[in-house]
Amino acid sequence: MGLDIPKQAYLTLKKDFDEENGGFSLAPNFPPPMGLEFLLRYFHRTQDEKASEMVEVTLEKMAKGGIYDQIGGGFHRYATDNNWLVPHFEKMLYDNALLSRVYLHAYLVTDKQLFRCVAEVTIDYVLREMTAPGGGFFSTQDKRTENYITGRFG
Repeated sequence: MGLDIPKQAYLTLKKDFDEENGGFSLAPNFPPPMGLEFLLRYFHRTQDEKASEMVEVTLEKMAKGGIYDQIGGGFHRYATDNNWLVPHFEKMLYDNALLSRVYLHAYLVTDKQLFRCVAEVTIDYVLREMTAPGGGFFSTQDKRTENYITGRFG
């Protein structure tokens, strides 16, 4: 009998899950898009409701917390506290790409309009603020620079 690696990964995430605030670690609290993608797929495969619940709680807490920019769209790099309230004021292209994807996938699974809205607003933010005039993308937006752009590639 071999190890059921997906089940072991699921059990580890389940053990580490913060029931009150969502996520799987203490501050600094980084968004876990790949773990959430895994849980959505695990839910699809097993119909284990806890897998779906962990995704929904985490995504809702992040969307309603300070890590998500309620005005301009997009996600800050991480929260400095356990409950997603106080952001580290830097936005990374790859974080926003992965988070928009997991919010879209969660919407497709749950039909929760909040998830669709966050995905759309995040994509709009990337297109508006992180797209370079020549067609490439800026890699980050940081509070320390006058125009908030510290790097780019493309």
